[in-house]
Amino acid sequence: MLMPFLQYVSEARVIRRQNDLERYTFADIQERIYVSFLALSLLGAVKETRSWARSYADDTMTYGGFDVVRSSANDLHNMLAVIDGRRDIVKKLRNPREAEALRQRNTLPTLAVKRYLRKMEDDYRFLTQLENNLRVHRADYKGLRRAISGWDGLDSASRSRTIKKMLILANDLLPGTDITRKLKEIA
Repeated sequence: MLMPFLQYVSEARVIRRQNDLERYTFADIQERIYVSFLALSLLGAVKETRSWARSYADDTMTYGGFDVVRSSANDLHNMLAVIDGRRDIVKKLRNPREAEALRQRNTLPTLAVKRYLRKMEDDYRFLTQLENNLRVHRADYKGLRRAISGWDGLDSASRSRTIKKMLILANDLLPGTDITRKLKEIA
């Protein structure tokens, strides 16, 4: 039996502690970050989940920055800590040498990420910048980015397709996370 207060508890499921990092490559983390921001943007665009998305963004910024993986932080914070935190954290990934090289070449636009999490505005520009910086280039992601950014102009069938695509993607890359659970609610 669940206690009523447990519905407000969120914790990381992708990366709970640094030992979980050995399951992922640097590119895996980059892709999951981008998908998380796509989903967060979608949840922020949907009227019923807008306040939840705002709360999740605030939780991601709880510690001010993304310096270390914390067991009390949410998934997005911990993944951002891998990309933007202490340099030695990449040694725990499945591909430490390649991860070090990728980290030097692919920089996270930290100020843009923090600004987006604070304001949750200008989805298209932010997601495009993030996509370029993280070097995540897949046609289906670009299609989702365009649909989410133009959410208000979509008809109900296009909105439904966008939510379904985002849910499938989240189930594949972010299973069991708070973001995926919230997407299931609106699907």
